[in-house]
Amino acid sequence: MISKYRAEIDGLRGIAVLGVILYHAEIIINGNHLFSGGFFGVDIFLVISGFLITRIISDEYKKDKKISFKNFYERRFRRLAPALILVLIISTIFAYFILLPNQFVFFIKSVLSSIFFVSNFFFHYSGESYGQSILTHIPLLHTWSLSIEEQFYLIYPAFLIVALKFAKKNINLILVVFIFLSFLFSLLINKNHGSFNFYMLSSRGWELLLGALLALSEKNKKFELNNNLKSLLSIIGLCLIIFSFIFFDSINNHPGYKTLFPVIGTSIIIFCSNSKNFIDKVLSFKILKNLGLISYSLYLWHHPIFSFAKILGIDNSNLFIKFALFLLSILISFISFRYVESFFRQKSYPIKKIINNTLILTSSTFLIIYLALPHQQKNFPPITRELYEKTWFKTKQYFKPCFQRKKIFCEFNSDSSNTNIYLIGDSTAASLQEELRSKLSEIKFNFIPMTNAGCDFIKKDLKNQSIFCNSEIHTLRKNKILKKKGLILIHLNYTIVLSEIEKKNFISDINELLTDNYKIIFIYPIPKLDESISEKINKLFRSSEIDLTKYLNDEKNHININYSKFSEDSKATFDLLLEFNHKNLYKIYPHKIFCNNYIKNKCVGHDKNSIFYVDGAHLSKTGSILVTNEILKKIIKIYE
Repeated sequence: MISKYRAEIDGLRGIAVLGVILYHAEIIINGNHLFSGGFFGVDIFLVISGFLITRIISDEYKKDKKISFKNFYERRFRRLAPALILVLIISTIFAYFILLPNQFVFFIKSVLSSIFFVSNFFFHYSGESYGQSILTHIPLLHTWSLSIEEQFYLIYPAFLIVALKFAKKNINLILVVFIFLSFLFSLLINKNHGSFNFYMLSSRGWELLLGALLALSEKNKKFELNNNLKSLLSIIGLCLIIFSFIFFDSINNHPGYKTLFPVIGTSIIIFCSNSKNFIDKVLSFKILKNLGLISYSLYLWHHPIFSFAKILGIDNSNLFIKFALFLLSILISFISFRYVESFFRQKSYPIKKIINNTLILTSSTFLIIYLALPHQQKNFPPITRELYEKTWFKTKQYFKPCFQRKKIFCEFNSDSSNTNIYLIGDSTAASLQEELRSKLSEIKFNFIPMTNAGCDFIKKDLKNQSIFCNSEIHTLRKNKILKKKGLILIHLNYTIVLSEIEKKNFISDINELLTDNYKIIFIYPIPKLDESISEKINKLFRSSEIDLTKYLNDEKNHININYSKFSEDSKATFDLLLEFNHKNLYKIYPHKIFCNNYIKNKCVGHDKNSIFYVDGAHLSKTGSILVTNEILKKIIKIYE
């Protein structure tokens, strides 16, 4: 028996895509972000996908006692590829003219990863934390979820067929075990591997498999409930979804316990479907159902539209503009659904022709873009070339950034005859990593960076510990250092106020290492600015009223802070570092590069041609080179 169409599932899709769009629209009223949990819409999609795919496969298996993998993947290709390719091509054309050079190169990489459905891996290993900024300068960040679904489609059909053929009686139990293991895995890795947990199928599989379990239980009379109970449960299910959209406001630790709210809510509604059910009738409303029908196209289009608008500086605090962008997304999505999705789903249009045309169109577009790439860079003044480049995430080993590692640290060169150079500090110190790695390898030093967000080489007071910086991380760093003597580069964030206990811990650790004949270079405080260099220069560049080159030629317009302010703010850190006096202790002073050098009594973030900072705290490639050169001079002098 072939399963019938269920309109309420399209209604659920409509609610899911509305949640995601409202989340990205960042509707803020009286300081409150409405629909701050709208990102849970993706979790609803995953449950629905697991349900529908299992329905399709199990129906075909019941009918024919086998399934055609060829037909299955042809349907998936017709359903997903044409609309995705169209979005990628149109977005690439806009990106060529809108994005800064560094952003455009990253964008092209994200396009390629989306085509091959590995964008979840790409964004994870690029250090792009979803939710770090609700709507980012990365137009295709939302494609991570499509990659998860496609990866699921690659392995799940074969698994299901084997289970149906050889373990049909135990298939529900098998799914329950996998659901439990996947959910448990997400809980266990949440603390130390939040990005991996968010982006990977291993942590999301339980949501898809829960949908699968619902599909296999759909016609099981053992689980039949009376209509009144179904209606009550469906109301509870919808309330759980709405509650999660409105009252949950943090994407951290997701998926996790909170994810159960929308996932269970969705599962209840799917399980308790009934034509007389009040919630089914609500979800079958024409508007919601139609939103559900175009939900794939709407999900694809809305993020680039909102993201490009933000990049162009369109006022994102104006509700009217947000509503206009929402309507534009719906209009384009309807056209995309009608003339792309629906058209290419027709079996009358040969699949070979679809694949060939897709390949030709995609290849031609990217060949043109590749040839035009040098010209794209010429459209922007030199100072914009390094904007938004996350230098602290540039250094990688085995595809994974060295920044934010807590246990297995990167080790470059790794020659036992070479001296070890350790770099310890927060993300500001991490922005030095790539240049240090490159230069130290040239002069035959091993390099081991140990950098974490907001985490200096200080054993934290219990009340100040967090998942990002705690005693465990400090101990792991120290144990690594104690395995082999070498030189330690230590930078302290002067904006963090240390407790007396933390100061004593720091003094004790440094004295212990110095006494044990370790050499230490203190990288004295690097000035922090009050505003983001990338944001400010990008805004000036896109302003129709300002000639950026002329504007920056005037030193009065350089982004800076008063040297006296930096001196006052960093005094406590200077005082702490000045307590040490030892033959193995050396010092460099980055502030002497940026302060009182270009403009008297000022610490600057750029000159007229280059930026020294990516934002207000992290050094750009140019800034990193300037500081690294000073470090290298000191290292060479120590070991000459």
